[in-house]
Amino acid sequence: MRALSAKEQSSPQSPNLTNGFGLYFHIPFCVHKCSYCDFYSFTRYTASDFEGLIKRMRRELREAYEFCTRRWGALPEVTSLFIGGGTPSLLPPALLETLIRDASELFRFSLAVEVTLEANPETVDAGFSAALAQTSVNRVSLGAQSFKPRNLAVLERLGSVESIRHAVSHLRSAGFENLNLDLIASIPGQSTAAFLEDIGEALALSPTHLSFYTLSLKAEHPLASALPDTEVAADQYEAGVHYLKGRGFEQYEISNFSLPDRSCRHNLLYWTGGDFLGIGPSAASRLFREGQFYHRKQKAHFPTYLEGDFGDSPFEGSTPLQTVLEAAFLELRTNVGVHLGTFAKRYRYDLTASARYG
Repeated sequence: MRALSAKEQSSPQSPNLTNGFGLYFHIPFCVHKCSYCDFYSFTRYTASDFEGLIKRMRRELREAYEFCTRRWGALPEVTSLFIGGGTPSLLPPALLETLIRDASELFRFSLAVEVTLEANPETVDAGFSAALAQTSVNRVSLGAQSFKPRNLAVLERLGSVESIRHAVSHLRSAGFENLNLDLIASIPGQSTAAFLEDIGEALALSPTHLSFYTLSLKAEHPLASALPDTEVAADQYEAGVHYLKGRGFEQYEISNFSLPDRSCRHNLLYWTGGDFLGIGPSAASRLFREGQFYHRKQKAHFPTYLEGDFGDSPFEGSTPLQTVLEAAFLELRTNVGVHLGTFAKRYRYDLTASARYG
């Protein structure tokens, strides 16, 4: 797959998301494991592990393609590819591109495919950004989390406020225009005013997309008791929504905001019942076939993953009721909500009848 030019590095909104198809690549390596993070990752690795992971993922990608086409026939064209983690930006961009190229040779890629890379700011310098610009990646999602040093320390983030700004500057200089910044709300000790300042600092960097998530901690976490109560957290959330809407950002999902036509196509597949195929340790897949969802969850243990094959983690079909409940729950996260007629046609279930009869 050829590298996209800076001019091409934009990804317009797909008009029919449920007819799209997403790929997700999970890169589990992290320099440091933040205690609030529930995603599968680990910190002890070597450069040879990078090579070993990509080799195994290339094999899994082919196994997945062969299994799915053998069982369900031709697959829709790929409209989005998301490389998440972990910290995918720890890997050399050229190594990631070998995996993307394999995918583009197996699957039919849309000419306007959205290819997102998650990155931690402290891993993004001028050299990395220039190398990334030579790949097929056309969207970058930076884990900023906060622009307050005190909050970054509470969250155990390795990066600094300066590293966030420098990362954005390096990416812009390399030609990347489509950027997301992640923020966290309801950090212990964080006031609503301070959170709005975080949003303001983020918007000063001119992202096309911004996500913010209310911090959630397990009950046994040392800071769990310091989280704000639900009323304070709700007030902070609503203040953030109002602030962003007043500055031209559209809220298209509970935690996600974008400039017009800049919503994340890949994440919309999750919420609108679209297909996505996950590759890598702990990666999840969901396909809608035969009127129901089929789910697959890859094993998380890295050594086991390296030695395994696609058949070790089979697809499992949901019941019709499970499919309906999942689809309705996820669609209600979006600003569009559930279109009753379309929902009934696709899932063969009349939600209005359920409401009438309880």
